[in-house]
Amino acid sequence: MSRRRNVAQEDETSVKNIQKKIRMENRRKRRNRIKRIARRVLTLTLIASLIFAVYAFDKSKYSRIREIEIKGNEAISDAVILENLKIKKNDRIIKGLFYKLTGQDIGNGVANSSIKLYYTKGLLSLTVEEYPVVATLQGEKGNKYLFSDNYLGKVDNEIYSSAPILTNFDEKLLTEHPKFSEKLSKIKTSTFNSISEITVVDEPLEDIYFKITMNNGYFVFTNLTNLLLMDYYPDIVSGIQQGDKKDNRCIYFLDYGHTDENQSAIARPCSAD
Repeated sequence: MSRRRNVAQEDETSVKNIQKKIRMENRRKRRNRIKRIARRVLTLTLIASLIFAVYAFDKSKYSRIREIEIKGNEAISDAVILENLKIKKNDRIIKGLFYKLTGQDIGNGVANSSIKLYYTKGLLSLTVEEYPVVATLQGEKGNKYLFSDNYLGKVDNEIYSSAPILTNFDEKLLTEHPKFSEKLSKIKTSTFNSISEITVVDEPLEDIYFKITMNNGYFVFTNLTNLLLMDYYPDIVSGIQQGDKKDNRCIYFLDYGHTDENQSAIARPCSAD
């Protein structure tokens, strides 16, 4: 075989190899292009399906709050809590989930709250823990409960008939003295339950002064600073009853307070007025 023929065969083989590589590369490109198109179509299909599913779910009853249940409240009405919650029936259930995750404030008078969602039932269950009710403020337009956080809530039912009645108080006075409600909540339960009425009385040397009527016929006079000396009330009364001046039914708390060396109050006969 001549050299020229060998060269011709080698050139022909090289051309065929190049053509083969070109065909293979074209096939590879076509496959990749088809894969890209398929992925795009699949992605668009999934997005469209998701949008349709969300739309269909939003139109279904399962996307809405169909019932709201409130538990744990005694003094604050359901209506007030719902107004503060700002959620109502037929709202999207996602709104309830937002409140659940963010722990939104339910309003004054509520110390703690928790939300549970029952998606299949469309039920939002709200459990609240109220601040203690420490007194009742009577008024011409109805009574209000005073909570330990100094919130005044409208009375819908007289469930705290044993709470002390406030006399000569108004909302402005309570706003100016927020420590009053807090201190009332800290008085020992046994003593607190013996208080029937708290009256603001004039005392020139005091910013605010109280006459506390006890349900056993005794009266306690104190300023706001010494209000927690009420914890010593049972001991003071016991001392009066065991002494020789049992008619000393008006008890006055002393400004220097109670120590081991000093008494916390003095008792005197009550004046005619």
